[in-house]
Amino acid sequence: MHYTNNVCSYFSISKRHGFTLFYCVPVLILALLITPLAAQADDDTAQLDKLRTLLQTNLSDIPIDHLSATRVPGIFEVISEGQVYYVDSTASYLFDGSLVDLKARQNLTEQSMVAQNLRYIDAIGEENMLIYKSDDTAPTRSMSVFTDLDCPFCQRLHSELDILLDAGVSVRYLLFPRAGLNTQAHKNLESVWCANDKHAALTAAKRGELAPTASCENPITQHVALAQQLGLTATPMIYLDDGQRINGYLDAHTLLEVFDESVPLEH
Repeated sequence: MHYTNNVCSYFSISKRHGFTLFYCVPVLILALLITPLAAQADDDTAQLDKLRTLLQTNLSDIPIDHLSATRVPGIFEVISEGQVYYVDSTASYLFDGSLVDLKARQNLTEQSMVAQNLRYIDAIGEENMLIYKSDDTAPTRSMSVFTDLDCPFCQRLHSELDILLDAGVSVRYLLFPRAGLNTQAHKNLESVWCANDKHAALTAAKRGELAPTASCENPITQHVALAQQLGLTATPMIYLDDGQRINGYLDAHTLLEVFDESVPLEH
């Protein structure tokens, strides 16, 4: 209602000065531009909804984590449990392999999995991560790190945390006991999570000062399942917010150089 009144008043003013079209045409053009775009978005959503229903019938044993159109007309991308597949618009045919843009020399399948891996990590929820942020610098970038207490390179990376935080990088920790679940390493990480001050407890534990034994509801099992899904091969395993994956330690200054040469990935 507010915008309608404004449009009418501008029309009245412009009419008295003889410039009716000058002020009204941009409004009409804007409406004409927005309407087809909105209609197209609705059509795209309806098409994906229809395709999802067909897939649930034809591929009922495959959970669909993500469904989207590709650059190829009539071909759609299905991501399921870390695997990328392609189907036609009728869900009658499935393709298993890489989709490559020959002109751009880009592997679109790899790009899709980079974005999907970030979605898998985000799905854990930041409330289920142990996050360090600078008190003085607003974070502009982030990295997610699978870490353990006994890993020497995890300890070294944590000792350089202030360098990252001061540069505006927030560090999101996911806890991964390398010895496995239901081990002492697992119990030590659980004690950190259950401490009154998780951040101080983790920093102390990285120095060998284990937190007092404690038990509570925690997300460690989820973290381990995610790490296995992502194919963790070493700790620390680092995911930058541009989708790059780093298996193992990289010093803080080098990490900042990598951040400077990249932009966060929209996913």
